[in-house]
Amino acid sequence: MISQESSMGYGVRAVVVVAVLALACSWGVAQIGPRYVIELRSQGGSTEGMARGRVQLAGRGMALVRFQGLSVLTVDADTQSYSDEEARNWPEADLVLVTPPTAGHFFGLGPLMKPPGRPAIVPLAPGETISSKGMQLYPMAAWETLDLRKANTKLRVTAMAGAQGTRGVAGFMLELGNSRSSYRVYVSCAEDEAAALAQRLPGADLALVPARGAPRLLALNRGAPLKDVPAVLTAAGYAFTADKR
Repeated sequence: MISQESSMGYGVRAVVVVAVLALACSWGVAQIGPRYVIELRSQGGSTEGMARGRVQLAGRGMALVRFQGLSVLTVDADTQSYSDEEARNWPEADLVLVTPPTAGHFFGLGPLMKPPGRPAIVPLAPGETISSKGMQLYPMAAWETLDLRKANTKLRVTAMAGAQGTRGVAGFMLELGNSRSSYRVYVSCAEDEAAALAQRLPGADLALVPARGAPRLLALNRGAPLKDVPAVLTAAGYAFTADKR
Protein backbone atom coordinates (compact mmCIF):
# COMPACT_ATOMS: atom_id res chain seq x y z
CA MET A 1 0.00 0.00 0.00
CA ILE A 2 1.38 3.42 -1.02
CA SER A 3 1.70 5.91 1.84
CA GLN A 4 0.40 9.45 1.70
CA GLU A 5 4.01 10.73 1.79
CA SER A 6 4.92 8.61 -1.24
CA SER A 7 1.87 9.84 -3.13
CA MET A 8 2.80 13.43 -2.41
CA GLY A 9 6.37 12.72 -3.58
CA TYR A 10 5.12 11.26 -6.84
CA GLY A 11 2.87 14.29 -7.28
CA VAL A 12 5.71 16.76 -6.78
CA ARG A 13 7.94 14.85 -9.20
CA ALA A 14 5.14 14.77 -11.78
CA VAL A 15 4.70 18.53 -11.54
CA VAL A 16 8.46 19.05 -11.99
CA VAL A 17 8.53 16.74 -15.04
CA VAL A 18 5.59 18.57 -16.63
CA ALA A 19 7.26 21.95 -16.00
CA VAL A 20 10.54 20.76 -17.55
CA LEU A 21 8.72 19.38 -20.59
CA ALA A 22 6.83 22.64 -20.99
CA LEU A 23 10.06 24.62 -20.91
CA ALA A 24 11.66 22.25 -23.40
CA CYS A 25 8.70 22.57 -25.75
CA SER A 26 8.78 26.34 -25.51
CA TRP A 27 12.50 26.35 -26.26
CA GLY A 28 11.98 24.04 -29.22
CA VAL A 29 9.27 26.25 -30.71
CA ALA A 30 11.51 29.28 -30.31
CA GLN A 31 14.31 27.51 -32.18
CA ILE A 32 12.22 26.45 -35.18
CA GLY A 33 10.30 29.73 -35.47
CA PRO A 34 11.54 32.84 -37.30
CA ARG A 35 14.36 34.79 -35.70
CA TYR A 36 12.57 38.07 -36.43
CA VAL A 37 8.91 39.02 -36.89
CA ILE A 38 7.91 42.44 -38.28
CA GLU A 39 4.37 43.81 -38.56
CA LEU A 40 3.93 46.89 -40.76
CA ARG A 41 0.98 49.20 -41.16
CA SER A 42 -0.44 49.59 -44.64
CA GLN A 43 -1.43 53.02 -45.94
CA GLY A 44 -3.33 51.67 -48.94
CA GLY A 45 -6.51 49.70 -49.40
CA SER A 46 -7.01 45.95 -49.34
CA THR A 47 -4.94 43.83 -51.70
CA GLU A 48 -6.83 40.61 -51.06
CA GLY A 49 -6.92 38.44 -54.16
CA MET A 50 -4.16 40.29 -56.06
CA ALA A 51 -1.25 38.12 -57.13
CA ARG A 52 0.90 40.35 -59.34
CA GLY A 53 4.37 41.63 -58.55
CA ARG A 54 7.40 43.15 -60.24
CA VAL A 55 11.18 43.13 -59.92
CA GLN A 56 13.08 46.01 -61.50
CA LEU A 57 16.44 47.75 -61.63
CA ALA A 58 16.53 50.52 -59.01
CA GLY A 59 20.03 51.92 -59.55
CA ARG A 60 23.63 50.77 -59.60
CA GLY A 61 23.81 47.43 -57.82
CA MET A 62 20.19 47.63 -56.65
CA ALA A 63 16.91 45.93 -57.46
CA LEU A 64 13.40 46.63 -56.18
CA VAL A 65 10.99 43.75 -55.61
CA ARG A 66 7.34 44.75 -55.21
CA PHE A 67 4.29 42.67 -54.38
CA GLN A 68 0.86 43.89 -53.24
CA GLY A 69 2.04 47.11 -51.63
CA LEU A 70 5.12 45.53 -50.06
CA SER A 71 8.58 46.49 -51.35
CA VAL A 72 12.09 45.10 -50.78
CA LEU A 73 15.22 46.92 -51.97
CA THR A 74 18.22 44.65 -52.57
CA VAL A 75 21.58 46.41 -52.29
CA ASP A 76 25.06 45.22 -53.24
CA ALA A 77 27.10 44.27 -50.19
CA ASP A 78 29.78 46.82 -51.03
CA THR A 79 27.68 49.55 -49.45
CA GLN A 80 30.77 51.63 -48.68
CA SER A 81 30.88 52.48 -52.40
CA TYR A 82 27.62 54.45 -52.10
CA SER A 83 27.79 58.09 -51.11
CA ASP A 84 25.47 59.54 -48.49
CA GLU A 85 23.73 61.51 -51.25
CA GLU A 86 23.11 58.34 -53.26
CA ALA A 87 21.73 56.62 -50.20
CA ARG A 88 19.31 59.46 -49.56
CA ASN A 89 18.00 58.99 -53.10
CA TRP A 90 17.47 55.27 -52.79
CA PRO A 91 13.87 54.26 -53.63
CA GLU A 92 11.44 54.02 -50.74
CA ALA A 93 11.13 50.45 -49.52
CA ASP A 94 9.70 48.62 -46.53
CA LEU A 95 12.89 46.60 -46.13
CA VAL A 96 16.49 46.76 -47.38
CA LEU A 97 18.27 43.48 -48.12
CA VAL A 98 22.08 43.67 -48.18
CA THR A 99 23.41 40.79 -50.28
CA PRO A 100 26.50 38.76 -49.28
CA PRO A 101 29.81 40.10 -50.60
CA THR A 102 31.59 38.54 -53.58
CA ALA A 103 35.33 38.12 -53.91
CA GLY A 104 37.07 41.47 -54.04
CA HIS A 105 34.13 43.36 -52.53
CA PHE A 106 34.30 45.02 -49.15
CA PHE A 107 31.36 44.28 -46.90
CA GLY A 108 30.32 47.42 -45.08
CA LEU A 109 27.17 48.97 -43.72
CA GLY A 110 28.14 52.35 -45.17
CA PRO A 111 25.06 54.51 -45.87
CA LEU A 112 22.85 52.27 -43.74
CA MET A 113 24.45 54.05 -40.80
CA LYS A 114 23.29 57.45 -42.05
CA PRO A 115 19.80 58.95 -41.76
CA PRO A 116 17.19 58.23 -42.86
CA GLY A 117 17.48 54.91 -41.08
CA ARG A 118 16.03 51.94 -42.91
CA PRO A 119 15.20 48.48 -41.56
CA ALA A 120 17.80 46.24 -43.19
CA ILE A 121 18.71 42.55 -43.31
CA VAL A 122 22.46 41.87 -43.37
CA PRO A 123 24.24 38.50 -43.80
CA LEU A 124 26.00 37.15 -40.74
CA ALA A 125 29.17 35.08 -41.18
CA PRO A 126 29.86 32.09 -38.87
CA GLY A 127 31.07 33.36 -35.50
CA GLU A 128 30.49 36.98 -36.46
CA THR A 129 28.53 39.55 -34.47
CA ILE A 130 27.18 42.84 -35.80
CA SER A 131 26.29 45.76 -33.56
CA SER A 132 23.28 47.72 -34.73
CA LYS A 133 24.43 50.99 -33.10
CA GLY A 134 20.89 52.31 -33.12
CA MET A 135 20.16 51.12 -36.65
CA GLN A 136 17.25 48.85 -37.53
CA LEU A 137 19.49 45.93 -38.47
CA TYR A 138 18.47 42.29 -38.69
CA PRO A 139 21.65 40.16 -38.92
CA MET A 140 20.88 36.65 -40.21
CA ALA A 141 23.03 33.52 -40.30
CA ALA A 142 22.43 30.61 -42.68
CA TRP A 143 18.94 29.05 -42.38
CA GLU A 144 17.58 31.79 -40.14
CA THR A 145 14.31 33.43 -41.19
CA LEU A 146 12.50 36.73 -40.92
CA ASP A 147 8.70 37.01 -41.26
CA LEU A 148 7.16 40.32 -42.29
CA ARG A 149 3.48 41.11 -42.70
CA LYS A 150 1.88 44.18 -44.24
CA ALA A 151 -1.92 44.10 -44.44
CA ASN A 152 -2.76 40.95 -46.44
CA THR A 153 0.75 40.51 -47.79
CA LYS A 154 3.31 38.20 -46.23
CA LEU A 155 7.06 37.99 -46.76
CA ARG A 156 9.39 35.30 -45.49
CA VAL A 157 13.13 35.86 -45.94
CA THR A 158 15.42 32.86 -45.45
CA ALA A 159 19.20 33.16 -45.32
CA MET A 160 20.44 30.37 -47.58
CA ALA A 161 23.66 28.41 -47.29
CA GLY A 162 25.80 27.90 -50.37
CA ALA A 163 26.81 24.73 -52.18
CA GLN A 164 28.06 21.78 -50.16
CA GLY A 165 31.34 22.50 -48.46
CA THR A 166 30.84 26.26 -48.25
CA ARG A 167 30.17 28.27 -45.10
CA GLY A 168 28.13 31.33 -44.34
CA VAL A 169 25.23 32.93 -46.19
CA ALA A 170 25.31 32.59 -49.99
CA GLY A 171 22.03 34.39 -50.67
CA PHE A 172 18.48 35.01 -49.51
CA MET A 173 15.19 33.41 -50.52
CA LEU A 174 12.26 35.82 -50.62
CA GLU A 175 8.81 34.24 -50.55
CA LEU A 176 6.12 36.86 -51.17
CA GLY A 177 2.46 35.99 -51.04
CA ASN A 178 -0.92 36.05 -49.41
CA SER A 179 -3.18 33.38 -47.96
CA ARG A 180 -3.65 31.71 -51.37
CA SER A 181 -0.48 32.03 -53.45
CA SER A 182 3.19 32.99 -53.34
CA TYR A 183 6.27 33.64 -55.47
CA ARG A 184 9.88 32.83 -54.58
CA VAL A 185 12.81 35.01 -55.61
CA TYR A 186 16.37 33.95 -54.80
CA VAL A 187 18.78 36.87 -54.37
CA SER A 188 22.35 35.64 -54.69
CA CYS A 189 25.88 36.94 -54.98
CA ALA A 190 27.32 33.55 -55.97
CA GLU A 191 27.49 34.05 -59.73
CA ASP A 192 29.67 30.98 -60.26
CA GLU A 193 26.87 28.82 -58.84
CA ALA A 194 24.23 30.12 -61.29
CA ALA A 195 24.29 26.99 -63.43
CA ALA A 196 23.45 24.78 -60.44
CA LEU A 197 20.81 27.01 -58.85
CA ALA A 198 17.84 25.22 -60.44
CA GLN A 199 18.98 21.91 -58.94
CA ARG A 200 20.03 23.34 -55.59
CA LEU A 201 16.89 25.48 -55.17
CA PRO A 202 14.03 23.51 -56.75
CA GLY A 203 11.42 25.60 -54.93
CA ALA A 204 12.55 28.97 -56.32
CA ASP A 205 10.80 30.63 -59.27
CA LEU A 206 13.31 33.34 -60.16
CA ALA A 207 16.92 34.23 -59.31
CA LEU A 208 18.62 37.61 -59.21
CA VAL A 209 22.29 37.00 -59.98
CA PRO A 210 24.78 39.87 -59.72
CA ALA A 211 26.58 41.02 -62.85
CA ARG A 212 28.53 44.07 -63.90
CA GLY A 213 26.15 47.01 -64.31
CA ALA A 214 22.88 45.25 -63.52
CA PRO A 215 21.73 41.91 -62.05
CA ARG A 216 20.81 39.05 -64.37
CA LEU A 217 17.53 37.18 -64.12
CA LEU A 218 17.22 33.40 -64.26
CA ALA A 219 13.98 31.42 -64.46
CA LEU A 220 14.53 28.49 -62.11
CA ASN A 221 11.31 26.60 -61.84
CA ARG A 222 7.80 26.30 -63.15
CA GLY A 223 7.43 30.07 -63.40
CA ALA A 224 7.67 31.95 -66.69
CA PRO A 225 9.49 30.21 -69.55
CA LEU A 226 13.13 31.22 -69.89
CA LYS A 227 12.43 33.09 -73.12
CA ASP A 228 10.01 35.39 -71.28
CA VAL A 229 12.55 36.39 -68.64
CA PRO A 230 14.94 39.19 -69.69
CA ALA A 231 18.59 38.21 -69.33
CA VAL A 232 19.48 41.57 -67.74
CA LEU A 233 17.27 43.37 -65.26
CA THR A 234 16.03 46.75 -66.53
CA ALA A 235 14.24 49.76 -65.06
CA ALA A 236 11.05 48.56 -66.78
CA GLY A 237 11.44 45.37 -64.84
CA TYR A 238 9.91 41.94 -65.02
CA ALA A 239 6.32 41.25 -63.93
CA PHE A 240 5.53 37.99 -62.16
CA THR A 241 2.42 36.22 -60.95
CA ALA A 242 2.23 34.33 -57.69
CA ASP A 243 1.30 30.64 -57.86
CA LYS A 244 -0.89 28.55 -55.63
CA ARG A 245 1.22 26.24 -53.46
